[in-house]
Amino acid sequence: MTGTPDDTSNGTRQAQKKGRLSITMVLDALLSVTFLVLAAYIGFYASAMTDKNGRDLFWFSILLGAYGVWRAIRSLIRHRRRDEES
Repeated sequence: MTGTPDDTSNGTRQAQKKGRLSITMVLDALLSVTFLVLAAYIGFYASAMTDKNGRDLFWFSILLGAYGVWRAIRSLIRHRRRDEES
């Protein structure tokens, strides 16, 4: 029993979809990592400061890092939902 060409091409497309990262997934991941690295850099810089500005900068770095984590989780959920739908 041989499969029709439509069956094999459809299976190939599904395998390519699952094995290949889309450009939006890569960009979402890079943007999330950028926020996390920026937060770490600002937090490191803020630790050297001892006045009120250093404390405010430290809190800003925490918020920026939390946004990076939230963005990564949101992107992961969105991409998993898209994979389940297709």
